[in-house]
Amino acid sequence: MKALSPERMAKYDEYAIRVWGIPSAVLMENAGRTTYRLAKERYLIPGSRLTVFCGRGNNGGDGFVIARYALRDGFSARAFLLCKTSDLKGDTALNMGLFESLGGVITEIDDASFPLAKASLKETDVIVDAIFGTGLSKPVSGFEGRIIELINHSGKTVIAVDIPSGVDGRTGVPLGTAVKATHTYTYGYPKLGQLFYPGAYHAGGLTVIDISLPPHGETVLGVDANIVDGELIRGFLKDRMPWAHKGTFGHVAVIAGSPGKTGAAYMASLAALKIGAGLVTLLIPQALNAVMEVKLTEVMTYPVADGGSGYFVLSSYDEILEFISDKDVVVMGPGLSQHEETQEIVRRLFAKTDKPFVIDADAINAFAGHTDLIAEAKRSAVFTPHPGELGRLMKLSPMEINADRMSVGKGFVEKTEMNLVLKGARTIIFDNQGEAFIIPPGNPALAKGGSGDILTGFIGGLLAQGYSMTEASILGAYLHGYAADNFVEESTDMDLLAGDLLVETGRVLREIKRGTDRVYIEKSL
Repeated sequence: MKALSPERMAKYDEYAIRVWGIPSAVLMENAGRTTYRLAKERYLIPGSRLTVFCGRGNNGGDGFVIARYALRDGFSARAFLLCKTSDLKGDTALNMGLFESLGGVITEIDDASFPLAKASLKETDVIVDAIFGTGLSKPVSGFEGRIIELINHSGKTVIAVDIPSGVDGRTGVPLGTAVKATHTYTYGYPKLGQLFYPGAYHAGGLTVIDISLPPHGETVLGVDANIVDGELIRGFLKDRMPWAHKGTFGHVAVIAGSPGKTGAAYMASLAALKIGAGLVTLLIPQALNAVMEVKLTEVMTYPVADGGSGYFVLSSYDEILEFISDKDVVVMGPGLSQHEETQEIVRRLFAKTDKPFVIDADAINAFAGHTDLIAEAKRSAVFTPHPGELGRLMKLSPMEINADRMSVGKGFVEKTEMNLVLKGARTIIFDNQGEAFIIPPGNPALAKGGSGDILTGFIGGLLAQGYSMTEASILGAYLHGYAADNFVEESTDMDLLAGDLLVETGRVLREIKRGTDRVYIEKSL
């Protein structure tokens, strides 16, 4: 499934109307009629009462179509208009008239009628939010803001038309205030702002409705992102041949650990093995090796001379370089520390080693102030930062990154030519060919130390098995989030430990391979 920005979606609509020849009224009818049908199946029962809030734009027109079909089927449907009826134009005015022709009641909201709208919500069963569309670009205020607050405090089922009113359709950030919907029915394609939090929270359930847009529009007009689902994952999962041996699935070298942070090294290396790598060796400062020998059974360790410090030191650089020279993948960063000599080793290894790299945690921090070295290396690598780590590289605050994750992520890739896994809710993969992939699985259970180390190990282990950098990043992040969702299904989003993700890995893979995996975004004709 693909996702669009509001600006690109507008081009799709224009293309359908001007080039494909579909009347705009037909697109509106398809949107409203199908929204009504699906909402009726899920949320209406005999005798249900609807209150529809309509704005002056096309969203308002969709709302009038929904109200008309509700009246036709014998439901009570009342419309409140957040402007004058004389302000409506084109298809919106047309559908307002059709609603009135069936006896529909329309009330213009002003100071005098506001109490009437408030009283109506007490008597209604379902609210339809058709106030603002995906093109909203300024903060909501005035009557619109008061109505949105009224909707949010009603306690009723709320159906959002295309997008919850007040949500920025590109970033997902509420513009002042925004409707909290029970379910959003969006048209043609999911919009970026419905997929990123807090927009995804405001959207509630999300169903994509086909409104007869031309099938070749993606080729002509492009897309903004891909949404990863089980079908995409099944398309590139590799079969493991009966005659395979451990060498078939590659050898991962994990450079990780420092005093007090051996757990990160443990989790990343074990995750690489759990996801299917044939061999994993953890390079660990010699002073810490004894504890890792006890903690790890299946993973091999390679103690690196450290002068008794517990940190990777420059005098061991040549030793590390030689050891990793015949390994298939190098993972650097988990629990590595920001020890000055260790950070220098990270930069030197990245510059000199012609291997695929997974760069995480303190290995990312090693490039703060040295981002020029990333692009200069011309290396096959994926960086896996959370917003704070990426912020150190891009000289931005986490808040600035989260305000527009798509633009910042693309900016990093354009600057460095590396692949990027931008962790968060939701994780986005940016490949160095210019494509973006949004990962729907995941929940707050992952907001806990160690979960990122598991993801890093997953990606490294998949690279060792021959998956491309993009495939390994997508598959690793999807399995990681899905495992957390499986855990929460049986427990809570509070008590997950990072190691629990490894326990869930097999079940997740089995569900995906069998096609019994969960659907995160519905698509309906």
